[in-house]
Amino acid sequence: MKGHLFWIAVWVGLVFVGYLVSERFMAPRPVARSLDDGRREIVIPVSPDGHYYLEGAVNGVPLRFMVDTGASYVSLGAEFAHSARLPEGIPGYFSTANGSVEGRVVKDQTVKADVFELSGITVAVMPAYRGEGLLGQN
Repeated sequence: MKGHLFWIAVWVGLVFVGYLVSERFMAPRPVARSLDDGRREIVIPVSPDGHYYLEGAVNGVPLRFMVDTGASYVSLGAEFAHSARLPEGIPGYFSTANGSVEGRVVKDQTVKADVFELSGITVAVMPAYRGEGLLGQN
């Protein structure tokens, strides 16, 4: 009986990993295009989970962003901020869907979202946040 449970767990794990891989790598890709007036835009398809994602980077360190039109700032987790060697910044409080949280405001960072790269961007660093970055309105 123990052997059967082991193999069931292995198969369930493989199916789960397959789902994660297919969701991440087989999802429709954003398309950057030039407009007639010389501007550029990105068309971001909706993901199966209903969100919009872009590959990007902060200070050259790769990061997947979830587009969050309700966020005022580009927001990152403290772990990522440490790996991207962001400076300490100044303390701040942020209103989130889960209430008010304490974090840091770090100015003058370089943020890349797909084909667009901007310098001088202010980012919010949330100590308890993990996962993708949030691509906010700034």
